[in-house]
Amino acid sequence: MTFPGLDRIEALARNLDSWQRDLAGKMTELEDSSAEGMSDSGLVRVTAAADGTIVSTEVNARAMRLDSYTLAEEFTVAAKRAQEAAAARVRELVGEVMADAPGGGGAMADVPGGSRPAESGRPAAGSQLPDDRPDWY
Repeated sequence: MTFPGLDRIEALARNLDSWQRDLAGKMTELEDSSAEGMSDSGLVRVTAAADGTIVSTEVNARAMRLDSYTLAEEFTVAAKRAQEAAAARVRELVGEVMADAPGGGGAMADVPGGSRPAESGRPAAGSQLPDDRPDWY
C-alpha cells in the first residue's frame, strides 16, 4: 500500500538540511544588517539596526545653524526613515527564507504582513454556520 503524501514528506526531509543552513545564513545576515535614513535637508543621517534600534547618528556642522525645533524634526525624520528601511530589509529577508522553505513555495510572500492567519476551521466572523446559526450562537 502506498501513501500519497509519503513522497512529499520524503522530499521535505531531504531539503530540510539545506534549508536550515540557508536559514542560519539569512539570520546572520539579518543580525549584521542596518539601514540609513536621511533628513530632507541631508544634514542629519541616522543608522538603525534590523530591530529598529538607532545605532548611530551623523550631524553635519551646518545643522547647528538650525533652531532646536527644526533640528529635532530633522532627527525624527531621519530616524523614522532608517527604521522603515530596516523593517523593509527584514521583510525582504524573511520573504526570501519563506520562499525557500521546504513546501513553502513562496506562498507566504503574497500575504500582507508576511504570515497567514491561524485557520480554526470555523467560518469567518459574521458568517453563518452550516445549520444557519450565527457563529456566535
